[in-house]
Amino acid sequence: MSTPYPVIASVVEGHGEEKALQGLLYRLVPHLREDAYAEVRPPHRLPRDRMLKPEPLARALTIVTARQPRPTAVLVLLDADDDCAADLATQVHDLAQASHAHVPLTAVVAVREFEAWFLAGAAGLAGHMGLPHDLAPPPNPESIRGAKEWLSHRMPAGSTYSPTAHQPSFAQHFDLDAARNAAPSFDKLCREVLRVLG
Repeated sequence: MSTPYPVIASVVEGHGEEKALQGLLYRLVPHLREDAYAEVRPPHRLPRDRMLKPEPLARALTIVTARQPRPTAVLVLLDADDDCAADLATQVHDLAQASHAHVPLTAVVAVREFEAWFLAGAAGLAGHMGLPHDLAPPPNPESIRGAKEWLSHRMPAGSTYSPTAHQPSFAQHFDLDAARNAAPSFDKLCREVLRVLG
């Protein structure tokens, strides 16, 4: 059973990405290629410590690839935190290959954290959910340790950034082009999505 358009499944580590990634990809596909469409499945969540172990990752990949039509691509998304993003992506890819070599899989690792992409595209968040109307991105957003705290410091008094509460909405508003230019790991996501679109 096949479809005339790509089908993207995903495995993510956090509750915020579980809620936000599907909407982000639905926004990103036509932004990257006008008139393009892909079916984006709801993400499967697998905590980071389990994602880096062969058996739990293999089980997650079996789950996301079992549904028909079979996905044409599987995206594994996680945060680098203090690790090297490239090394972590290679580690996840190699683990996946050991059990699911037949699956077209790509691993994208957000440098530091997913929220670094929001910082890179912060101009699009200006005035959104109480953020300042003159919100501007910091220099080198992927170098900031604590992107969540950066966002919290700019929210109204008494409010703090919460991944589950804010990620889905922020993912619909941050400036995609600015984020791609300022955050190489977001550019990597864009390039991988373009590759899936063919």
